[in-house]
Amino acid sequence: MKKTRLYVASFLTLIFIVLSILVKFDLVSSIDTFIYNLCTCKMNDILTSIFKIITFLGSTPFIVALSVLLFVIFLICKKKTSAFLTASVIIISTILNNVIKIIMMRSRPDVLKLVIETSYSFPSGHTMASVTIYGILLYLVNKTDLKHGLKNILRIILIMLPILIGISRIYLGAHFASDVIGAYLVSTILLLVATYLVDKKNLI
Repeated sequence: MKKTRLYVASFLTLIFIVLSILVKFDLVSSIDTFIYNLCTCKMNDILTSIFKIITFLGSTPFIVALSVLLFVIFLICKKKTSAFLTASVIIISTILNNVIKIIMMRSRPDVLKLVIETSYSFPSGHTMASVTIYGILLYLVNKTDLKHGLKNILRIILIMLPILIGISRIYLGAHFASDVIGAYLVSTILLLVATYLVDKKNLI
């Protein structure tokens, strides 16, 4: 069962490579445009304000603050593996995001920009960070003895946050849909490999 994660990670890596090639040769523009139009068809001031709040939950200041807070809490609770797992995946995710951005050098979408970004576009940093941090929290929640109802509530929240953050990046004009999908793929691959290694050694 544990090795299944590696097979899934390998399959997702192949998908990411194909997506990267399609992005590099600008072969997904029609799909990106379609999804952007779909996400923004009901654009209004209230929705924009909501998505700006949601996108903040994947921003660098928030993710760094949350990561440091979790690291300290885990250390205080004497859960060193959880602390270092959280810190390491966030650091690796950040490095991967920046390296891929430099390799791809994709410009931001030429649409209505409701937020200003200056770095390259592919893959989405907000989305990668959110999938990584909330994904690790989901993994750790699944390892706890919390009541079933509370566990399910936390699961729903931790799954929905990265999804909404990804949508917010498209809506706000910060990223193409393919940037967000690429971010989902890379972070999921990272989480699958990281949790496989932790479970293989029974560290948690």
